[in-house]
Amino acid sequence: MPPFRKLALVACTTAALAGCVDANSIAKQLGQPPKAAVDIRSMQTRRFDSLDERAMLTAATEVLQDLGFTISESSAPVGVLTGAKQRDAEEAGQVALQVGLMILAALAGSSHNPMWDKEQSIQVTLVVTPVTNSKQLEARVSFDRKIWNNTGALWRAELLLEPEMYQQFFDKLSQSVFLEANKI
Repeated sequence: MPPFRKLALVACTTAALAGCVDANSIAKQLGQPPKAAVDIRSMQTRRFDSLDERAMLTAATEVLQDLGFTISESSAPVGVLTGAKQRDAEEAGQVALQVGLMILAALAGSSHNPMWDKEQSIQVTLVVTPVTNSKQLEARVSFDRKIWNNTGALWRAELLLEPEMYQQFFDKLSQSVFLEANKI
């Protein structure tokens, strides 16, 4: 094919594809939060009637330690607390499925490298900030996890979005804040 025909074909294809996609609509979507961002933020955030950030972080530290987390960083001046806990992630169903696939592959004369969740690290980050023009603090917590497979490779990372987890944390934090405030 002559070079000018190739160029003409590329130009026509590009023009046709450009007509199908509105560049402005793509640009508007870049950097936009996911549609559920407001719901996630609402689940992760609570306000407390207090202005004592240090007491809030102390209460949160106690709650997280009770939940099995090891605190890795705490900074009262900036209102940040981070921690993690290690847990087994192996599930019998996952292992059985992979072994079954390996057996089927062997019977079919091929191979299958079985992989399943093995270990996980659950991280927590808590940020406490004063609410402007009020006598409240806002606490926002997020839980995420990293999962390694049976070969030791990092398998996946994900934000944990179970509402019960967040509700349990905030229920315990409310109790702990009350105990701290009343020196009980």
